[in-house]
Amino acid sequence: MRHPLVSIIIPVYNLAPYLPRCIQAVTGQSYPHTEIIVVDDGSTDDSLAVLQQLAQVHENIQVLTQPNAGPGPARNNGLDHAKGDYILFVDGDDWIEPETVAACVTEAEKHQADIVCYGHRTVKWVKDQFHTVWTTQYHPENYINSDFLVSCLAECSLRKDIISTAAWGKLYRRDLIEKHCIRFRIPKFEDTPFVIEAVYYAKAIRCIDGVFYNYLIREAEQKEQSITGARLSEEKIKAFYAADRLVKNFLMEQHIFEQYREEYQRFHNARVVIYGGYFETYVNAATVGKEAHRIMMQQLLENRKALTWHRKQVSRQYRKRIFMLKIGTAIGTVNIATARRFFLFYENIMGLKK
Repeated sequence: MRHPLVSIIIPVYNLAPYLPRCIQAVTGQSYPHTEIIVVDDGSTDDSLAVLQQLAQVHENIQVLTQPNAGPGPARNNGLDHAKGDYILFVDGDDWIEPETVAACVTEAEKHQADIVCYGHRTVKWVKDQFHTVWTTQYHPENYINSDFLVSCLAECSLRKDIISTAAWGKLYRRDLIEKHCIRFRIPKFEDTPFVIEAVYYAKAIRCIDGVFYNYLIREAEQKEQSITGARLSEEKIKAFYAADRLVKNFLMEQHIFEQYREEYQRFHNARVVIYGGYFETYVNAATVGKEAHRIMMQQLLENRKALTWHRKQVSRQYRKRIFMLKIGTAIGTVNIATARRFFLFYENIMGLKK
């Protein structure tokens, strides 16, 4: 019986308190044929010391170090050193269930799949215990006749065959990645372009039932957060727009952009609401100040040609805001302060947060 090797790649930046749980999860897999490659991305806390100590206990852990460059280059570093037949990504503050690798390898080997997708739960630490915020689960019957690029671009939609564009939550055949030179093209918000490339080139994709990945939402007051969970900044928003431009450019390079134009535009519009600063500034009400508005509007206006009216099939909380964001952008081209008052009126007076 074949026992393929699985390379588990873990990028780490200032995650010392979370690493023991993450490493225990990957070393405790029921499937024993794994190599664990942990890349310390120039941490300034005790992460490297913790990793080196854990590597002394677990012989299949390889610890790599690099100057701080972001999770994209850290994952690429791991890929360059991987020897496995399959690749699986885990973030250093998250963890996977004991049967994760076994379930994925079984599915991949049975169906000769290039990618196996599996479900995840989003959790928060509240009052000394983990609480599940929401769960995302794949139901295989929904993917029988799916166009998997559409499924990826439907991430914020009401479709039943959605595939997350996070790099984690999937097992990849390494031959797929190496044959097509698939890498993380940017330091941050790097997941989506990587997943789109992998899905495009994959000949067989399987989605399995079950929730295997635990994604931790770290609290806002914590010093270090995940990229998507970090506080609003110009750097963060620029990274998001760069990621979506990479996706569009890839589709154009493959001469399939016109085929997926509407799907891409709906996808991008919803992501502008989520990652372009609007949610943080007006919906979550964490940074409603004028400076937050200025940062959001500056990037929105610079990228306004990419924002369209497309919003059909998008989830309701994003669909309504795409419409209002498009109007607010037009107002912002004349007066940014007036655009701010418009957004405040929409969220606070009309009460459409709920």
